[in-house]
Amino acid sequence: METTEEIVLTQDGYEGMKKKLEAYRKVLHEDLPKKLKLAKEHGAELRENKEYLDIQRDQEFYEQEVRRLEELLEKAKIIDEKHISTKAVGIGSRVTLKDLKSNKTEEYELVSPAESDPEENKISNGSPVGRALMGQKKGAEIKVETPAGALRYKIVDIEKA
Repeated sequence: METTEEIVLTQDGYEGMKKKLEAYRKVLHEDLPKKLKLAKEHGAELRENKEYLDIQRDQEFYEQEVRRLEELLEKAKIIDEKHISTKAVGIGSRVTLKDLKSNKTEEYELVSPAESDPEENKISNGSPVGRALMGQKKGAEIKVETPAGALRYKIVDIEKA
């Protein structure tokens, strides 16, 4: 992630990443060293000790994630809540959409790519739906091209997330 570009985060996103970073640091600096010590004590050649090798792989993963999160948080710009509009969709907006085909409503929070989490209905402003929503106002109809075909939505509501 060697980039100097600014990363925009919501306050919740920033706090969540800080918590994740602390949890990963704990695993890396407390939990894994204990496991490595125990695995070494089980004897055998270390290069043949599967448990030891698995823990080393875990350690590499956590080292990479800690570096990634530290860099991300260092470059992060937190969106000031007073700059989140309820008149037009932007990062930090919670948007209620009505699928014009099924008439079902769905609610999404628009976030930066670093915060996107589809399971939490947090979509990136860089995703097809996110790009179509950016700058739109309540009542607007949008069309989103997807591999599965075109989707059409109406913006029912915009609020601060």
